Amino acid sequence: MNVASPGPQGSLVIATPANAAHLSRQSKSGAALRLAPGLYAVGASLPPEQIARHHLHAIVALFWPGGVLCGITALHGGGGPVNGVVYVAQPEPTRPTALHLPGITIVPVIGPAALPGDTGMPEGLVLSGPARVLVENVHLRGRPARYRAGTKLVEDRIDELARSGGAGRIQRVLDQLDVIASAFDPSEVRIVRDRLAAVLGSISSEVTPTSPRLAARLSGTPFDAHRVEMVQRLVRILQDRSPQPMPAFPPSSRWEWLAFFEAYFSNFIEGTEFGVDEARRIAVEGVIPESRPADAHDVSATYRLSVDPSDRVLIPRTGEELLGVLASRHRVLMAARIDKHPGEFKIQPNYAGGYQFVDPDLVRGTLIKGFDAINLLDDPFARSVAMMLLITECHPFDDGNGRVARLTSNAELSAAGQVRVLIPIIYRNNYLAALSGVSGGAGNGESLISVLEFAQRWAAAVDWSTYAGAHTILTNCNAFVDPGLADSTGQRLIIPR
Repeated sequence: MNVASPGPQGSLVIATPANAAHLSRQSKSGAALRLAPGLYAVGASLPPEQIARHHLHAIVALFWPGGVLCGITALHGGGGPVNGVVYVAQPEPTRPTALHLPGITIVPVIGPAALPGDTGMPEGLVLSGPARVLVENVHLRGRPARYRAGTKLVEDRIDELARSGGAGRIQRVLDQLDVIASAFDPSEVRIVRDRLAAVLGSISSEVTPTSPRLAARLSGTPFDAHRVEMVQRLVRILQDRSPQPMPAFPPSSRWEWLAFFEAYFSNFIEGTEFGVDEARRIAVEGVIPESRPADAHDVSATYRLSVDPSDRVLIPRTGEELLGVLASRHRVLMAARIDKHPGEFKIQPNYAGGYQFVDPDLVRGTLIKGFDAINLLDDPFARSVAMMLLITECHPFDDGNGRVARLTSNAELSAAGQVRVLIPIIYRNNYLAALSGVSGGAGNGESLISVLEFAQRWAAAVDWSTYAGAHTILTNCNAFVDPGLADSTGQRLIIPR
């Protein structure tokens, strides 16, 4: 069995009687990497730990089909290991023992199969839902913690639910808890129910939360009406636009290096500038320059997110899910910049020149309300454009907003099998001017649609199958030309023929 994965991560292959000997020979020759007994990555060139991380969800699905990413793993979003471990639940685990991969251990636990409220994941996996993840992580005195994060972190999560959705969100989780309660220990359910009730103001005096964050604001989620109207106007224009799909046609090898150049250009837009060869060594080979480790991490993390088979197609279905997706991507992207508060929404206003983005207290509500407007769209490209505007206008984080916006916008395209949008260096000013035009009231987004549409057509015309070949094409297309120089010399981005 093969799980295709173009790029230096190789393809995942399970040994069978028919191919076991061949895989063994490939492993000895270096053409395949043995990740675990009977499990190989063929054609991979990255370090083993990175290969295992890349194929993580596919591997979990192979050994525990339909498994539920649970406990600590679910509390952290299910995107990867926490302290090197991933927990997966099944009523009767198909493999009862842990699977040890390079840098990752997958541990099966006995737990319910998918329940109402759980979230579907790539590869047929499931992620514990909002109520279930709370119950799974409370820690009862006298019992081993195992896969549990502990009651304090559960209380922190309840606080996050209250801050993002107010009393209404807490009530929905409480209702969901009632639906799934019979699948868990009554003592665990009672701990969660009491704390949810505390947020609604009906807590018993006997309950003393251990988290100081539990009693957060409960008065609803205000939003920036001007920005929501801006998104709604763009949505109306996009609704009148005939879809023009741009499929990422096979073979998949043609797109092998697109993710790298996407990450390279996305960071260049934000001023994180490396030579393209150095950026390749950083992102793909893991070579981190001592003089600029944080900048190097930005490039590497953007690449990991853009190439990850799960995250690159991860799209939210609700406004609440959008908050989680953005926070998760930002947490990965800004992991090397603790001062930028990875995964946390801003608490101070931010600006571009004299233009102020959405006020911190209005970010969550604006994202949720804006997403409601975007959900009126069916066309993936239209959703991609609208998502780009919404996240850019909110600027929800201290830093990394542009990169998170482009990743989230492109996920709408990848999820539909369409070509992702790249903004090469020469096209930077066109892209930023289009966004600024919407902000300044110059139209309702018509220029932004045109700019992103051209960028997608350009990306679709490039052969990304090899690094050297793509680099040559991009050079001939003027992709690497400084935009200021291009403006003064009349050069423009050329679509290859």
